[in-house]
Formats: sequence, C-alpha cells, structure tokens
Amino acid sequence: MPRPRTFDPADVDALLRRQDGIATHAQLVQTGMTVSTIARWANRGPWQRVLPGVVAGHRGTLTQRQRRLGALAYAGVDAVLSGEHAMDLHGTTTDRIRVLPQVLVLVPWTRTRLSSGFVTVERTERPPRVQLCAGLPTAPPARAAADAARHGADVDRVRELFGATLHRGRCTLAELVTEVLEGPTQRSAAARAVLTEASAGTRSAAEGRVHRVVARSSLPQPLWNEDVVVGGLFVGTADAWWPDLGVALEVDSIRWHSTPGDLRRTQAKQRRYAAAGVLLLTVAPSDVTRDPAGFLRQLATTLEAGARRRSG
Repeated sequence: MPRPRTFDPADVDALLRRQDGIATHAQLVQTGMTVSTIARWANRGPWQRVLPGVVAGHRGTLTQRQRRLGALAYAGVDAVLSGEHAMDLHGTTTDRIRVLPQVLVLVPWTRTRLSSGFVTVERTERPPRVQLCAGLPTAPPARAAADAARHGADVDRVRELFGATLHRGRCTLAELVTEVLEGPTQRSAAARAVLTEASAGTRSAAEGRVHRVVARSSLPQPLWNEDVVVGGLFVGTADAWWPDLGVALEVDSIRWHSTPGDLRRTQAKQRRYAAAGVLLLTVAPSDVTRDPAGFLRQLATTLEAGARRRSG
C-alpha cells in the first residue's frame, strides 16, 4: 500500500511559482516533502537537478534568470552575483559581448562553498555593496566588471567589458581603477594592462611607437603633432597629418571613454574632421604593437583613399 503524502502539492507549486521554478532541498523539506521524494522527482520525475541541493520544477532548458537564481540558491545566504552576469543585469553588455555561461557568485570569506557545475563561487574579504537588479543581489558595475576581467578574459575582451561599462556611464574610470587595484592580484594582469593604456605615459609611448613604425616604412611621411587647419578653420591637433592627402591619424590610447562626456567629445571631433573633408584614422596602441604590418596596411589604404579624393 502506497504511503500517504506528507505534503500538499499546492504548497510546492506555490513555492516554485514564487521562485521562478527554482527551489532548494531545504525549502522543499519545509513544505513536508521527504528527501527521497525530492530525489525521485528530480531524477526520474517531472523535475531536474540543477546543482547540488537545488532543483528546477521542470525538465526543460533553464532560462538565464533560472541559472542565476540557481547559482544564488546553491551559494547560500549573503551570496551576490558578480562578473559578466552582473554586468548583464546592469545593462552593460552588448551584442558583441556574449555573456559566458559560467555564473560568478561572491560569498563571504568565512564561507566554504565550492564551485560546482555552471557556478563559480569566489570567497571574498571585500563584500561588495549589494544592488538589487531584477530582484537579484548584484555587485555594483565597477566591481562586476573588475571581477569579470579576472575570470577567463583576455586583454581584448577586457577592453570590451570595461568599455561597455564606461560607455554607458555605469561607473567612472576612477571607480574601475579602485576595484582592480584593491582586488586580488591573481589573474588581474589583463585588467591592469588595459587600465595602464589609459595613462598619459602609455599614450606618449604609443605615439612614439607609431612614429617609429611610420618613419621606417616607405609610406609618405607626415607632419607630427600638427594642428589641422582647413579653409582657415582649426579642426583639431592630429598626432600625424598628411596635408597634401587630407589624412589625419590619432592614437586613441583607449578604445573606450571614462565618461559619456568623453565619448561625446570624441564623436564631435570625428564630425569636425568629416565636415572638413579630412579622412581620420584612429588606432589603439595595441594595434601597432601587436600587428605593425597590419597597421601599415590600414594606413596605406587610407592614404590611397585620400590621394584618390584629391585627384578626383
């Protein structure tokens, strides 16, 4: 004879509805379910095991929100989302930045929860100031970006992650620098390298590198650090200027800007050059350092385009 149920299915359904289909074993036990019943439903019944001690009330693919809820439920009290999933909740990801499947969760240093499945658990002595995003405890944008940079991101991806955060005005460059410098040094090389690109010293070194590469090439030589004046009007000061070809080059020490105001000024400058009929080529220091031949090909193409415009 089957044993009578010790729980009310309506209570279980209500719990799952409140939590978007995610529940822990402990929560289900509180409704009266036995551990053996939970295991049977998750293994062979209508549910699925998401993480140790966490189930989903269906057998289909988890939504992004259910993955995040599952990660928080697994990590326990005081857990906070960080990294790329937190950035996504803050609205700082783009079509070019696909959120990685691994969910990063921060827990207090005194906790001993281990990473499991799609969840990376990181213990921290610097608990972030929690912000609620879509009802989920989330690290602030600067902390989320700094943490994302330390987890499987190379320099190019870190530029995109930091750039997306700064472009959208979610934090300042100073806040991002603070999070990187005060955070763990382990796996922070890429983040530190990208932030170094923003310094004046790096810009000066990058300009010197561009000067040397162009000077050693067979391309027409420009005027360096020259004011661009067209029709008697000042357009801007270019790092390199080919007046006969109407081509200017500027070293963009970072591919992103620390504030929306910086971005607007850059866009206004680009419009001024375009309105004056000047072809403006902007390059990042990494473009020249990593692939000087590719940079010279790009520059040659731009100079050729300028020559065609002048001859036409």
